[in-house]
Amino acid sequence: MTAAPVLPEIHIDERSTTDEVRAFFERDRLLTAYALADLDPANVDSARWWLARRGRDVVAAALLVEVLPFRPCFAMGETEALAQVFRDGIRETRLIVAAPPPARLAVEATYRFERCDVMRRMAVDAATFRPRRTHRVTRLGPQHLRDVVDLYGDASRSYFTTERLEREIYFGIYVDDQLVSGAGTHVRSREAGLAAVGNVLTRMSHRDRGMATSVTSAVTEAALEEHRDVVLNVREDNVPAIPVYERLGFRTHGTFIEGPAVRRAPWERITKGIWRRT
Repeated sequence: MTAAPVLPEIHIDERSTTDEVRAFFERDRLLTAYALADLDPANVDSARWWLARRGRDVVAAALLVEVLPFRPCFAMGETEALAQVFRDGIRETRLIVAAPPPARLAVEATYRFERCDVMRRMAVDAATFRPRRTHRVTRLGPQHLRDVVDLYGDASRSYFTTERLEREIYFGIYVDDQLVSGAGTHVRSREAGLAAVGNVLTRMSHRDRGMATSVTSAVTEAALEEHRDVVLNVREDNVPAIPVYERLGFRTHGTFIEGPAVRRAPWERITKGIWRRT
């Protein structure tokens, strides 16, 4: 009987180059769109990443945006390697983790999800996009900052800045000088040719009139003039929203999990650390 081959040990590399981590994430560029945007020259100083290597092969990676208080982290790769990344590499007390569904066990060996949503990653390109606008839309810029904060609420003041509205693509709908609906890009990657649409919001009193479709369509159309693909996230159980995006030409690329996670106490990690080497 032939013995099973012994696999090389997994090594966690915190000093890999931007090109190496980008090449790994490019294996599924639509799913990793946010991480790829964080690796663009304008954003890369705010990011930190870990690669897991088995011999010469990169088998997993995680990227953390350190400047944001909620610490978003995207991870993908082999289960055992990811478990080691979260155990021995990442040391944050709290994270917002996004990862393909099979990665959940690896994350939970060290972190406990407080909530874990199943999300769809939807995507569209110029060939499949079908614009639908039934309202007059306005391109929003720094001069509209006060109106934008009024729409999204006071808690958004730290998120929406003149720089963000200058950098990203935002459109809105005004009724009687009040901004009642808006949407924009969360991130854009010129290197990867990707943009991510989000922050779609309509005031309660103006919903069910197609405004969200109009602003999402406007943002997508403008983004496709500069980027090869546009993606968005929607909760798997958001039944009303998914057909709206599908009518614009978005199609489901895949699913991922996302939610806040807290690092387990050491004794708890021992009982959960099913991939810990002895």
